[in-house]
Amino acid sequence: CEKRCGALDIVFVIDSSESVGLTNFTLEKNFVINTINRLGSMATHPHSETGTRVGVVQYSHNGTFEAIRLNDSNIDSIAAFKVAVKNLQWIAGGTWTPSALKFAYDHLIRDSRRTRAKVSVVVITDGRFDPRDDDSLLTYLCADPSVDVNAIGVGDMFGREGQHESLESIACQRHDRVTGMTRFADLVADNFIDRMETVLCPEPIIVCPDIPCVTEPAVAQCVDRPVDLVFLLDGSERLGHENFNQVRDFVQHLANRLTLAQNKNAGQGARMALLQYGGEEEHHLAFYLTHDLPSILEGLASMDYHDMSSSVVGPAISHTVDHVLLQLNVRQTRRNAELNFVFITDGVTGRKGLKEGVDAMRNNQAVSTVIAMGTDVEQEALEKSRGSYQR
Repeated sequence: CEKRCGALDIVFVIDSSESVGLTNFTLEKNFVINTINRLGSMATHPHSETGTRVGVVQYSHNGTFEAIRLNDSNIDSIAAFKVAVKNLQWIAGGTWTPSALKFAYDHLIRDSRRTRAKVSVVVITDGRFDPRDDDSLLTYLCADPSVDVNAIGVGDMFGREGQHESLESIACQRHDRVTGMTRFADLVADNFIDRMETVLCPEPIIVCPDIPCVTEPAVAQCVDRPVDLVFLLDGSERLGHENFNQVRDFVQHLANRLTLAQNKNAGQGARMALLQYGGEEEHHLAFYLTHDLPSILEGLASMDYHDMSSSVVGPAISHTVDHVLLQLNVRQTRRNAELNFVFITDGVTGRKGLKEGVDAMRNNQAVSTVIAMGTDVEQEALEKSRGSYQR
């Protein structure tokens, strides 16, 4: 299913001053990414009438403002936006918050907003601004009543009355749009991300494909023939903890429903293995090919989400062929068994080693299936091996 929030133009204004520090600046960027992950599909081009467009202004002292613009033609997916955010470097200067608000409106919103889009601004700051800045600009965004402003203040000093008044000025005196927190880590807490999701997309539409319900389409087919199922699970940070848990439940449900082989050499029934992968050298085996249900369930229960920074499927295929299908140069798959690779991914993968991995899979007469979770799918990468992949 796909979540649709309508046309959204969202601008994050994040504090990149010296007092924030590199670690907290990274948490700000993670907050931006985690929030956008919740808001459905991105606009496919700058003038699209649907989807979410996102801009970011990072600010420090005057003249150092940097921006990811709403109408950047290079940002047409969540993956592209995520790369742009991660490339923002901590400025480590002063704090010119009022001027940053003016910059955000004048350079990102005023001339590039879409006619029918809901415009929201999320401002994060850790303290009082430079006295040389113009405090009258704190309410600059409020001059446009169609812009919804949210102000987030981080740090103990926001318990002081004067600083809270600054936040309320930024948020156009809307008390429900002001949030104070003591730690930057609270920005990435699930309950706060949930709250921001509701604020930015209060009335989402959930659209599910019209797929006819079929009872046990593949389970019955495994009863009278041998099938060795090898699951390759994307353990990258893009997949997310919630999706990871859903995948684990899915594989567990499948193990309980399948007719498993009576022993490792049986001529009927299924055996299963599962490998979690990330970067080129990041491979974590949950369990080897086995017919033993308790071993499968124990492997799933003890499997941690590794939240890896990248996802490269090619080397994972090669590793599986060399270390799961083979052990001490002894073939582990059964004679005459159908070998099926099941890829569960967020739809985005690095392409290094993909051809070699697919060739290794073909050399082992493997059938493959790709389950892509989410809407931000690199179709070209998945279809590069079309002869082996079924999606």
